Amino acid sequence: MTMVNLEVFQFPSNNLNKQLANVAMNYVNEAIMITNKHNQIMYVNNKFEQITGYTFREVRGKTPKTLQSGIQGLSFYEKMKRIVKNTGKWQGEIWNRTKNGEIYLQSLSIIAVKNTFDQIEHFIGIFSDLFHNKSIENEYLHQTHYFDRLTTLPNRALFEKRVVSSLKLSEQTNENFAIIFFQLDNFTSVNEKYGYIYGDILLKRIALRLNSHLPEHSMVTRWNGTEFTSIIESISNEEEVIHHINQLQRQISTPVLVNGIEVCLQANFGICMYRKDGKTVSDLLSKANTALEIARREKKPYLFYHPKMGKPNNFFIMELELKKAIKEEQFELYYQPLISVSSSKLVGFEALIRWNHPTEGLISPVKFIPLAEQTGLIQDIGNIVFKKACMQLRKWKDKGFNNINISVNISMNQFRNQLLVENIREILQETNVNPYDIGIELTESSLIDNMEETTLKLHELKNLGLSIAIDDFGTGYSSLGYLIDFPIQRIKIDRTFTKVIGKNEKIKAIVSAINTMAETMDIEVVAEGIETEEQFYLMQKLNCNVVQGFLFDKPLPIEEVERKWLIFRE
Repeated sequence: MTMVNLEVFQFPSNNLNKQLANVAMNYVNEAIMITNKHNQIMYVNNKFEQITGYTFREVRGKTPKTLQSGIQGLSFYEKMKRIVKNTGKWQGEIWNRTKNGEIYLQSLSIIAVKNTFDQIEHFIGIFSDLFHNKSIENEYLHQTHYFDRLTTLPNRALFEKRVVSSLKLSEQTNENFAIIFFQLDNFTSVNEKYGYIYGDILLKRIALRLNSHLPEHSMVTRWNGTEFTSIIESISNEEEVIHHINQLQRQISTPVLVNGIEVCLQANFGICMYRKDGKTVSDLLSKANTALEIARREKKPYLFYHPKMGKPNNFFIMELELKKAIKEEQFELYYQPLISVSSSKLVGFEALIRWNHPTEGLISPVKFIPLAEQTGLIQDIGNIVFKKACMQLRKWKDKGFNNINISVNISMNQFRNQLLVENIREILQETNVNPYDIGIELTESSLIDNMEETTLKLHELKNLGLSIAIDDFGTGYSSLGYLIDFPIQRIKIDRTFTKVIGKNEKIKAIVSAINTMAETMDIEVVAEGIETEEQFYLMQKLNCNVVQGFLFDKPLPIEEVERKWLIFRE
């Protein structure tokens, strides 16, 4: 690659210094871009051209906005500008787009260069492509989850970012693009016949073929299992999309030889066209997925989405919306009072999540938590809930509302996360709350997998200062054993027991036995779902310690909690 002309940027005056600067800047392993005070590009080095695909001639006089992917919003860049202006520098990660449409994650440092009057004259940007930096590739990519470990293709997280970028670009250029879902339709029989190791090698070979024969402005992704996605930009008609599909089908159907065994595969394709079929990420992806499902059902090679296919998969749409909700933290915590049986006074709250959807309003956890569990999004949601609860507790303490405890539910998949204890420790330190004022609630099903690992993790949580409660007690397989093996301070009697306790003598006997045993072991008993005076009276008679339910109050937003339960308490 030829050296970039440095005449436009004022290096030291003599030619030797200019030559040295030229050599140095063109042989470093990071891209360098220099702009004037108006943010117009004055210089780029060779590495810039390698990473972005743009030559100096193509970007000279333009602003770095040319490189933007559209993934990060205006507020991101405004904040960046403020920091550079106030501190003279900025460092972070940014999503940019190459000339041929590839999305990549960039590690960027910006330095403001000032004159003798302390006025900014130039900006220097130094960046590297994190995705293709071979020195950190394996460790970094696996940590960030943007590439599939088996095939090394981009995964669904990166694909969704690419679709966002394509939407932004299409708004500017008025060009169309297509989203394609496709699935290998006879792969299960291959696994059954030749084994999973053979199947994995076969997938790798197919992925390599697909990635090696992509036209410009397109991308192929392993979505999950044997399902893939592709995007093709700058298209003018369906014939161009069909041509692209035929290319993909050719790479898939060409026989593959693995360990002396030759296999032929086929695939079905579902297509959705931007503008004609939808204008949002969730709409486009869900409709392409719907077209694929019908193509498979009808055994068609490919189908374009049509309104007659019916409504897209709501599950699929909700998953995408849930990811957006996590990013924007569209969640609120409601708090249900916990009441002492002996004094009838408030002793704490249970924090319960609600999804404050921008158009649907408040969504019950019953509708989205199962999906979050299934997709793994529960990890992020769980961290948000725990942090919000700690932050609220801190605010209440600062207002003078003392002796308040908050209980937070930990899901089964969240509990199994190896980073759970570390995540909780960091949040406790960040929010500066007393861990003895925070409790966690686990269902019995969370604890049955690995007794040794579970016991160790529970002791680690207890050592942080947290109290540990077993929720829905009595519905599991070995409830009594938990009281002996695990460091538990509280058990919550399942609401199904509470509901029939006045009508079923056996249930009453079980609850009485639980209370007697818990009292002996210095474990507090909470009765859930108290809705009538009779149920409360029976729980008093059976020596329960704490109750909660609609008889006392429903889960409330923060303002109502303070007005009804805290303002007159101190």
